[in-house]
Amino acid sequence: MACAGGCPFSIYMKGYPMDIPARKQIRLAEMIQQRLRVHHSQRFAEVIRRTCTLLDNVAGLRRTTDLLAICIGRGWNAAADKTTERIRQGLRDLPYYASEVERFIEACKTPVPPVKDIVAELQQADQEFDQLRYIEESDLLAITVGPIELEDIFLGEFEIQLHLPSLSEVRRPHAIYRIVALDPHPPACNDSVTHPHVSDEHLCEGDAGAAIHAALTNGRICDFFQLVTAVLTTYNSGSPYVALSDWDGRPCYDCGYTMASDDSYWCSSCENDFCSECISCCSRCDESTCRGCLEECTVCGELVCPSCKTTCPDCGRMLCRSCLEESQCPCIEERQENEENQDDSEDQEPCTVAGEASESLTGNSGQEQDLAASQAGVEAA
Repeated sequence: MACAGGCPFSIYMKGYPMDIPARKQIRLAEMIQQRLRVHHSQRFAEVIRRTCTLLDNVAGLRRTTDLLAICIGRGWNAAADKTTERIRQGLRDLPYYASEVERFIEACKTPVPPVKDIVAELQQADQEFDQLRYIEESDLLAITVGPIELEDIFLGEFEIQLHLPSLSEVRRPHAIYRIVALDPHPPACNDSVTHPHVSDEHLCEGDAGAAIHAALTNGRICDFFQLVTAVLTTYNSGSPYVALSDWDGRPCYDCGYTMASDDSYWCSSCENDFCSECISCCSRCDESTCRGCLEECTVCGELVCPSCKTTCPDCGRMLCRSCLEESQCPCIEERQENEENQDDSEDQEPCTVAGEASESLTGNSGQEQDLAASQAGVEAA
């Protein structure tokens, strides 16, 4: 029996025991080769697309140059200066677009590997990683890595899943594979990060990105798994999603900053953890309290925690317990002023009554004298 590449079947299996059946290996290799052929044809399409982009920019430069000629002819020096700057910026972009076209032209020169080479890669991956699994319902090739421990931080086991139909992708290389945590140990601040270089099951490849993509596009399956494993088992402190030093820390409830366990402060009122920038304290009991739980006393203006604040039973004002115990509420002074005003008014009332009585008596005496004089005049007549 011969394979698609013209090699005897015995050559495929000699010395490479795998859990994947022999016929399945060949079918997998043929599937991978077919997707790589599609990928290879898409490279030509990318050459056309990126060349058109380059030509569009050149055409734009030509239009800008024509505009510059008009500005010069009409003596618009200010407009000519701006147009010249646009030409300079357009010229700066041309090398990038040209290099992109050249990059894809070079990629087109890479041939699609024969089936026998792809099968050899599958067998080598199985030897390298003990077991290479094929998940048929999802068209995934998967290996297990770990358990991984970096700088005394236990991260658990990870499964590298290669989605075979996505090998034809040119514009979305990150959709080709995923890193799945089998026993997640995420940091306290972000559940979507399962590894310093893995977020939402996507790997931050760093400097290994070009090598990983080259291995995939050339059908070097074993090299792909080795490169990804090397990234997972190495810690780069310069570009982690979450630094290992902050892995066991806690996020500040207010600003989200990741704190070490010894640097966090607990608010006794809302029972949350805060960083040193977001924590404060009660001016009365000195208890650590977040700023959101502190409230200003309407009398003394001090910030107090919920345990140290109260309300005046008479007027309902919010004030601290110290001000209430010392009778500092403004309503007390207002009540005293009202009582004093009432006492003054009561003291003035007897004088007023006496004056009115005197005036009444004086008025009556005068009336009696007038009446007596009238009677004396009548008698004389």
